Amino acid sequence: MAKSDSPWGGDPDGDVKTGRGPAATGGDGAAPDGEAPRNPWLIPETETPPRRSASIDDIFRGRGGGPSGPGKRIRTVNLRWLPWLAGGSLIAWVLATSVHVLAQDERALVTTMGKYSATIGPGLHFTLPWPIQTVLRQQTGAEVRTVIPEKEAEALMPTADGELIDVTFQVRWRIADLKQFTFNVPDGEAAIRRLADAEMRAGVAEMPFDDLWSGKRQAELQQRTMARVQRVLDAWHAGVAISAIEVTKWAPPGQLTDTFRRISEAKLKSDKNHDEAERYSAQLIQIATAKAQDFDKTYQSYKIAPDVIKRRMYDDMTAKVLSNNIVVLGGSGVPAQLPAADTPASDAKSASPPPPPAQGGQ
Repeated sequence: MAKSDSPWGGDPDGDVKTGRGPAATGGDGAAPDGEAPRNPWLIPETETPPRRSASIDDIFRGRGGGPSGPGKRIRTVNLRWLPWLAGGSLIAWVLATSVHVLAQDERALVTTMGKYSATIGPGLHFTLPWPIQTVLRQQTGAEVRTVIPEKEAEALMPTADGELIDVTFQVRWRIADLKQFTFNVPDGEAAIRRLADAEMRAGVAEMPFDDLWSGKRQAELQQRTMARVQRVLDAWHAGVAISAIEVTKWAPPGQLTDTFRRISEAKLKSDKNHDEAERYSAQLIQIATAKAQDFDKTYQSYKIAPDVIKRRMYDDMTAKVLSNNIVVLGGSGVPAQLPAADTPASDAKSASPPPPPAQGGQ
């Protein structure tokens, strides 16, 4: 093939290393004026390298900002104030854990590294800061009321005759010795609640249902339960004084409420009838007593003057008989007085009778 037949239109033996080849020539195989032909398969040395993508730092750096946002600069903390801040925090912590002011009804336990040290009372006190010394406050003057059972739940207790009764009561207590209460009774109020419930059940089991439901032996049960609870707490060295145990509700089981309601109504009616009978009996006794006293007085007078008493008794009986008779009989020369025809019999009966006739009158 002739040189003119070359597809590059130039010298096929051009310098490959210098890039002077057919690709550097024009379309007709001739190189441009003043420029040597180059190899089209090689990257020219004068070509610009590929552009690298910009990073996030380059973007913010070009805008005069930083990672926190455009136009913002990160400011460094002035470390000169750090010692003052640390010192102020330390002083506040020491004062908060070393100075203690207790109210009149408060007591506090002081423990050193977890061991008991002292008991402090009302007023201003100073201790070592926490955690070297710890102060545990507690109100000892106020009375605590513990209601059993909680949240008005049903507490059925068996009685001596095998019945069930729902009992709600409250325990009033206070802390007598804070050290004993804190270290000897870890549960505190929960232990008192369990103990009082157990002793109340024991007391209810010793009494019949009717005596409890009617409230006849309520005071006895309260005193007995209180004494038992206090005796156990003293044996525990709990440092607790029981003020009172009060029963606030007696009730039958919930399923028998309607039945016991009817029984209660019948009992109230029976008690009402009984009270009325007692009042009537007392009135009869009072009347009989008054009559007996009058008879005794009359008898004493009769023993002194029998004729006078006989005449008086006769006159009283005559007046009583004639007061119920519409016809009035007069003595000698006294006309008989008859009631008018239009006068009712009741009016004639209520009219006062004349004096009785003399002896021997017809």
